[in-house]
Amino acid sequence: MDWKTRTEDERKETIQYWNQRADFYDNYRPDYPEELITTVINKANLITESKVLEIGAGSGKATAQFADFGFEMLCIEPGVDLAEKGKAKLKDNRNIKFIVSPFEDYAEPLEYFDAIISGQAFQYVSQQPNGYEKCSKTLKKGGYLAPFWHLDLFRDDIDSDRELWAIVNKYEGWVSCMQEKDYAARMESITSKIVGNGLFTKPEIIHFYQENNFTADGYYKYMLSAGLNKTNADISLKQACQEELAQLADKYNGIKRRFTYELYLTRKL
Repeated sequence: MDWKTRTEDERKETIQYWNQRADFYDNYRPDYPEELITTVINKANLITESKVLEIGAGSGKATAQFADFGFEMLCIEPGVDLAEKGKAKLKDNRNIKFIVSPFEDYAEPLEYFDAIISGQAFQYVSQQPNGYEKCSKTLKKGGYLAPFWHLDLFRDDIDSDRELWAIVNKYEGWVSCMQEKDYAARMESITSKIVGNGLFTKPEIIHFYQENNFTADGYYKYMLSAGLNKTNADISLKQACQEELAQLADKYNGIKRRFTYELYLTRKL
């Protein structure tokens, strides 16, 4: 995870990268566990009249799961195609508004929002120095910042994990994944950045889990939602990747994954 401030060119490149994958992202990325959604709502003390800012709303996958609670939601998404999908998905909900803009360029109202959420996107905010400052300024006193992610953690002591990890690395098809042995360092890094800015409390880290059994084609499309960089220009590599996934799925009766969902809940000081 890159927590460093991004240059303008890097920001534009990242926006273009994800916007080009709007269809795959919307269709093949998983939803979040309902327990994660209700945990954010309950712990952040959100009620029907609450105002929620969503950073990096994408195609509205997380937005849709918060939509029926009646919050006033402002969803910031820099990718035009992704934002259009979100708008279309939630067009009948008058409490939800999408703005096409990077968060860094958003003119935030002071002390307006009760909570800020960000699903799978907060790492792309230029967080030092202005990202946390912008979040703090636009939150009401005692308001909550709640970034969350899904992760596919791979273990060295499980054969199917090692074999799938080899395929993912071979074809550069990383989709929110990492080796389990590195996960503690990730949590420490995120926590230290949140605490180090002096604007928020030490986060409460809450985990949720979801079992998934992919077909070979399903996992291939899931990988496409993040790029499959080596396969973009070469059809033979795409076919080779699909064949290796098919062999793995045949061997293990599907591609079984246990996603870890992580929520970092922190309050404005």
